[in-house]
Amino acid sequence: MPSENKYIILTPHSILKKLEEAYLYDIERDELYELNADAYQSLLKICRGENPLIREEDEEFIQFCLSENLVAFSETPLHRKVALNPSPIPSLRYLELQITDRCNLQCRHCYIGESSHQDLSMEQIQRVLEAFEEIQGLRLLLSGGEPLLHPRFWEINDILQNYAFRSVLLSNGTLITKEIAKRLLVHEVQISLDGMKEGHESLRGKGAFEKTVMAIGHLQEANIRVSVATMIHRRNLSEFDQLASLLQSKNIEEWNVDVPCVEGRLKTNQDFWVSPSEASPLLSYGYGGGFHSSTKNSTCGAHLCGIITNGAVCKCGLFSREPVGSIEEGLRTCWARIPRIAMKDLTCKCPVMEECRGGCRYRAKIQGGLFQPDLFQCYARGVLKGGE
Repeated sequence: MPSENKYIILTPHSILKKLEEAYLYDIERDELYELNADAYQSLLKICRGENPLIREEDEEFIQFCLSENLVAFSETPLHRKVALNPSPIPSLRYLELQITDRCNLQCRHCYIGESSHQDLSMEQIQRVLEAFEEIQGLRLLLSGGEPLLHPRFWEINDILQNYAFRSVLLSNGTLITKEIAKRLLVHEVQISLDGMKEGHESLRGKGAFEKTVMAIGHLQEANIRVSVATMIHRRNLSEFDQLASLLQSKNIEEWNVDVPCVEGRLKTNQDFWVSPSEASPLLSYGYGGGFHSSTKNSTCGAHLCGIITNGAVCKCGLFSREPVGSIEEGLRTCWARIPRIAMKDLTCKCPVMEECRGGCRYRAKIQGGLFQPDLFQCYARGVLKGGE
C-alpha cells in the first residue's frame, strides 16, 4: 500500500455510479463493479480529493482496483465530478439518441423509412447529454439515420468526452475514412454489416460492402473498439459461416444478430423478410452481449429508452409512434412514464423465459399482441419447431 504522502485517484475511465446499487463503472471496458456502502463512501472521498484512511480490511479491495486499472497512485489529489442524485428505479442505463434521420443509403429494411432531413438541435442534444449523466446513465447510443450526416456532428463528437458515460456510434460505416476514424472521440462504433458482399449489398446498395469492411479496419487502426450488428434477411441466409469467419479474422468481440421488424421500407420489400422458423438457427451466431439487457422480472429494454429526431421520448426507436413525452419535459420525467412490462404479464409461459425475457416486445406486438410471445425467440430457444 502507498506511503502517507501518496494519494489514491480514480483512473480517467473509472466513474462512480449510483444505480439500484452503488457501482464503479469502467467506461472503456463497459464493466460494472458492485460496491458496498463503505467502498462507495471511500471512493467518493477520493473523488473529492481526500485521502481516506485505508483499513487493513480494505487493502484487498484496493489491490483489486489497482490490478484492474480502476485506481492509481498519485503525488497529488485529483478532484472528479460525480453525479450524486441516485438513479430512478429501474435505472435508465442505455439511451438511444437519434440525432438525425438523414442517411446516405436507402436500405430496404430501414424501419425509419424515408428521411425528412430532421435533426435534433445542438441545444437539445446538450440538454440530453447533461440529463443522461445526471440520471446515472451508462451507455449513450448515437444513432440515425447516419449520425455522421448531422450538420453539427463534429461539435457533438468534440463534447462527448466531457460526460461520464460510454458513447457508442451506430453507423453504416460507408462514410468512415481513415481521417474520420482518427477524429472520432467515441468509445465504440457499432457497424452494420448484413452479410457478405452479395447479401449486404442486396439490402444496402452497390459498393457498400467494401466501404463497410474498410471502415472496420480504419476504426481499429485508430484504436476504437468495433462491434457489428447484422440483420437476418432472405439474401444472407447462406452467408453466416463466411461472415462469422470474416468477423473472427477482424477480432470483433461483439456481434449482435437480430431480425428486422416489418416497418418502414421493409413494408414494401417484404421479399427480404424471413419467417421465425427460418431465422431462428442464425440468431445463435451472435456473441458478446447486446444493448437491450434486462434484469429481474422485466421484459426486454427494462433499462433502455429512445429519443427520436423530433425530440420525443419513447420506449425505443421502434415505439416512435407511442411517445411518452419530449426532451423539454426532462429525461427523468419521461423515463418515469415508460410502460413497464413484467414477464408474469406475458401470455407465454415456458421453461426458457429467463433466457429470452420475452424477446422483443415490438416484434411481438406486430406479430399478435404486446403481451404475446416473440415467435423468433420461441423458435430460437426450441420452444417451437418446424412449422408450428
